[in-house]
Amino acid sequence: MSSCDGKSKYPPRAYKNISELKRGNDISDADIKLLTVTDERVHASTKGSEIVEFFNGKSIFITGGTGFVGKLLTEKLLRTCKDIDTIYLIVRYKKGKSPEERLIEIFSDKIFSELEKTQPKFRNRIIPITGDISLPQLGINDAERQILVHKVNVIFHAAATVRFDEKLRLATAINIVGTRELMDLAHECHNLSSLVYVSTAFSNCPNEQINEEIYNTRYSVEELLKIINTKSDRHLDNNTAEICGKWPNTYTFTKAIAENIVQENRKGVTTCIFRPGIITSTYKEPLKSWIDNLYGPMGAVVGVGTGVLRSFHCDAEKVADIVPADYVINGIIAAAYQNNLKRQGELTIYNYVSSPENPLTWGDFQDLAIHYGMRTPSIKSVWYCCNTINKHYYIHLAYIIFLHFIPAYFLDLYLKVIGKRTKVVKIYKKIHKFNSALSLFSTNEWTFRNDNTVSLWNSLSKIDKKIFCFSLAPEHFNWNDYLSNLGGGVRLYLLKEDFSTIPAATAKYKRLYYYHKMFQAVCVTIVSMILYWIFSPIYF
Repeated sequence: MSSCDGKSKYPPRAYKNISELKRGNDISDADIKLLTVTDERVHASTKGSEIVEFFNGKSIFITGGTGFVGKLLTEKLLRTCKDIDTIYLIVRYKKGKSPEERLIEIFSDKIFSELEKTQPKFRNRIIPITGDISLPQLGINDAERQILVHKVNVIFHAAATVRFDEKLRLATAINIVGTRELMDLAHECHNLSSLVYVSTAFSNCPNEQINEEIYNTRYSVEELLKIINTKSDRHLDNNTAEICGKWPNTYTFTKAIAENIVQENRKGVTTCIFRPGIITSTYKEPLKSWIDNLYGPMGAVVGVGTGVLRSFHCDAEKVADIVPADYVINGIIAAAYQNNLKRQGELTIYNYVSSPENPLTWGDFQDLAIHYGMRTPSIKSVWYCCNTINKHYYIHLAYIIFLHFIPAYFLDLYLKVIGKRTKVVKIYKKIHKFNSALSLFSTNEWTFRNDNTVSLWNSLSKIDKKIFCFSLAPEHFNWNDYLSNLGGGVRLYLLKEDFSTIPAATAKYKRLYYYHKMFQAVCVTIVSMILYWIFSPIYF
């Protein structure tokens, strides 16, 4: 399926008919306001909220607080639950920066801008805990550990390495051993009322149907650790696929084992496991379409939008179980509240995916994302947006050889001739490494049960459904509305391009369109001449 063929169930594509592209100076203010206007949910009244009441006066411990999910979780809790006592964030030294210095950088992010306006002193409620999730006892010193033990009421364990190609030793240390250390800390906490472990909907991807339950894994924790502790890095690297077995990568493999750790160590701790699908940019809050990473399909959106990615290994008919980040956060918070109403030691699992109630195929995702994205083209575009998605690997391979690597080698040759550093082939190798990791999820689909998630939604009060909306049913979430802002969000937050560059970007995109058409004409002419040269002696 190609984004260049003109076949779509949606309105005529802006990228198909170049004459329909808006001139830069004709871009409507309403188009830009789609992203820049604050949604009403951001400042919605919290009066009467049972969830807000639950968090009032509570002290929260968050792991992974410096990551994409962690930042959104921290912001949402502080913005809506204004009487939270303290949020403790575990932060490690990184690139010579202390935890305090890293937090200063994090809180300068745009997603905290609305919070800064309404609560200028919000930082006073955040305390960094120096630690490292991959170390024994989470790398937390005794003094700070005792603070957590005596103060913490709610724990959100969101720390993980989400790289699909992570080294098995490191993935085990962070995702498995780190979770075990976290559960040990939870058992020490004197006043803990709720623990939420953030997993992934694909932790049990070897199964075609995934229920809201714990599944057996190939190894127990002890068995895997024995392998990790007795084998060299080289042996582990060479045998990762064999060790993971039916799991396609170290991420899903270690998350499945981590879920078993939570189940085995839940006694005395009211716990739930929240399994989100592929997390993408926000829908409504705190900023529309905010994103800070290239993981999952967001990397593909950037690649396609800038004309770099021309072929994607994907089945257009398969369901894309993507979920907006802010809805994920709302679901996690609601799950933490619901824990408080359950028996101590009870474990509930929530599959949070879009397919049961509001499915979207990968083909529809591409059609809508490109259709709306062309309203705000990137000034960094290197070619006209014309991507093909192929479910057959060898057809995809042929495409990337001719559309990616052959042009890349010629460009690198040109760079070498003019005395500049070659880099294009290296960039494409990284792109295809990412593409290969994502292809498992873009060429397959699973049947998910989400009964617990639906029950959680139905249990909320009317006011909490408004403040902490996470239902993906069509009456609460609209794919057209969501994807209409996706391209602008990518442009603004990932590519760091101000909307003032839209006129120049639109003019550039028109030029790229004509270059693309001329290139196609040249290719057709060359192929026609070759065919004529081959067959003319036979027929003429």
